[in-house]
Amino acid sequence: MATTDDGYMLPRDSTESKRLDAQHKFLRSLSKDYLVHPEIPWKNLNAVADVATGTGIWLRELASSSEFRGKNTSFVGFDISPQQYPTKEELEDGVELVVHDMTRPFPLEYHEQFDLVNVRLVSWVLQARDLEKTVRNIIQLLRPGGYLQWQECDPGDSWTAPETPISTSIINHLIPEKIARGLLPGIATPLIRTIQSLQTEVPQGHQNPNSFNSDSMRIRRLETVSTAHIQSAVVIAGKRHVITGAALTLLEPSMRRKRAAAAASSIPSSEKEQLDEDAQEIADLIDAIKREESDAVDNWNFEMTWIIARKAIVMGKTEAWMAIKYPNSV
Repeated sequence: MATTDDGYMLPRDSTESKRLDAQHKFLRSLSKDYLVHPEIPWKNLNAVADVATGTGIWLRELASSSEFRGKNTSFVGFDISPQQYPTKEELEDGVELVVHDMTRPFPLEYHEQFDLVNVRLVSWVLQARDLEKTVRNIIQLLRPGGYLQWQECDPGDSWTAPETPISTSIINHLIPEKIARGLLPGIATPLIRTIQSLQTEVPQGHQNPNSFNSDSMRIRRLETVSTAHIQSAVVIAGKRHVITGAALTLLEPSMRRKRAAAAASSIPSSEKEQLDEDAQEIADLIDAIKREESDAVDNWNFEMTWIIARKAIVMGKTEAWMAIKYPNSV
């Protein structure tokens, strides 16, 4: 399965668009049907962005929800490729889809324009070296006091009960393959650390009541949502496909890479033997998943990290700030 030029691991076709939409349905069910976390005040959302939007399904469902009926809210989706985008005729009113690489600064016209920016599952395409600058770029989209909603699932946060040799082997091969691709083996902790590390300037005579220090962002809510605790039929049916699909996406190129390395004439025989053994073990895992062997595809669960953070609000020390800091209470 070839990787696209932009780093996406799957083909950009109608089959992949259907998979992305099904994945959205699964994630929405895992999120207790919330498109936007209840920590975030819906009534204050006048402009919403979705980064790495894919088919735009999250943004489009939000735009068509009853909460925004009759409101002049703008919805903008960004993705590095337009190949999954629906046609303009298929888009809901107020929805715009833009081609942009999140690892590069966004055009100035979008800076500080959004009350909410949503991001999901970019750990499968975002290079480790690009994490900090990407977070900076995304935060730049937010207005002062705007909210960042970010959901991620790491392969190391997947498990089976009972644990089986096959399930352990799958995870043990997935993580090195992510590293080999320049991806983070697990994004949750580095992402949280990066969000918390960014600083903003607070001029003399001003303050940031969001945190009362110079933090650019304050994490307002951090949740770990487990599929093991959700009895929704969509989650029960979908988690198996999400995990095994992700496994195949990484295992197949890993097997090819090891076989190609083993075929090189310059490597020592002992290293060649190990590469051949690893490649065969991965091939057996792929075969077990495709044959839907119980030990390979059943009893999987995983955890999703759900981050809600709010951007700094810099204002004069004599200005009233409580209603701004706690919009859900007024």
